[in-house]
Amino acid sequence: MLNFPHPSSPNRRNLVDLHVNGLTLPARAGAAAEVVNFSSESLTLDQVRRATEGLVAAGTRRYLATLITSSPESMIHNVRLIADAMKQPWGEPIMGIHLEGPFFSVATRGAHPKHLVREEADIGLFRRFFDASDGKVVLMTVSPAIRGAAPFIEQIARMGVVVSIGHHNAVVSQIEDAFAAGATGVTHAGNAWSKEEPPDHRKNMEVAAQLLDPNAFVMIIPDGVHVDRNFIKYAFIMVESRKPNRTIWVSDGSAFAGAPAGRYEFGGEPVDIGPDSSGQIRTFPLTGSYLTISQCLEVLASMKAVPDEAILPGATTIPLDFMSSALKRIDRFPDLSSFSEHEQSNP
Repeated sequence: MLNFPHPSSPNRRNLVDLHVNGLTLPARAGAAAEVVNFSSESLTLDQVRRATEGLVAAGTRRYLATLITSSPESMIHNVRLIADAMKQPWGEPIMGIHLEGPFFSVATRGAHPKHLVREEADIGLFRRFFDASDGKVVLMTVSPAIRGAAPFIEQIARMGVVVSIGHHNAVVSQIEDAFAAGATGVTHAGNAWSKEEPPDHRKNMEVAAQLLDPNAFVMIIPDGVHVDRNFIKYAFIMVESRKPNRTIWVSDGSAFAGAPAGRYEFGGEPVDIGPDSSGQIRTFPLTGSYLTISQCLEVLASMKAVPDEAILPGATTIPLDFMSSALKRIDRFPDLSSFSEHEQSNP
């Protein structure tokens, strides 16, 4: 039996997820299941409302709406729309916006469209996104291997935006420069890292440079698909050994999270949903997690890869610690008294 609170427990209703790309809404009378993608060109305010309600019902108390790489026009439209959603009474669970792209390494772009990925910093374009969101962009994932990465990261951080490194094939010196410039996070550790085949000693050092930086919060997707038990076990030991309370659990919840098995379309390409060889439901190719954060924590608990007492803080107060400066900047930091004492992490 999993040593994890029952679904009706308050501790399962107060989860924080810094990486949510959307949600599939269940079928209603006369209508099929609806895929809500926060990066879609056709995203509507009503879709954001219904996706938010669905996430809250599944135990996600607060979340960052995550936009992946798309055209600048589409990203500008959608950050405006989500900023508008945040003003609505039903939009309280949306803490802010996470831009996962477009400033990545093409070789490690994952599901991001190749022709829209940018391998050179452009602070002017980022300011367009930031201004269109009325400052509600609070988290930015950047590859430290793009041209001009370090000064770009420094400029973004000075704007009060938390910067996390991800989707990159950076060498150790670039990783160190990114942290020195103001990056304080690692996005979905173990995913969309180098696709090259360097000598083992070099790859090990690149991993260590990210997991052992004393200023970094490390985000991990414990859905049983993105990374395996061994990675979670040893990444957790490395991160927590150099500074406690720095491991964050995220869902990277796909727009297809909860969708019925079948074939769908994503960015003009087919996506299939069904079981893998182990019976785990996922998307093929991988386009984010099929699970919500509550379901991810169930999987994590079943792995026995980390101490039970490390599970809830990593999806409640630790992500809030990581995002505190940016959330306070936009007056979106939640009242911690609304989170149970059991969920509090040590300062």
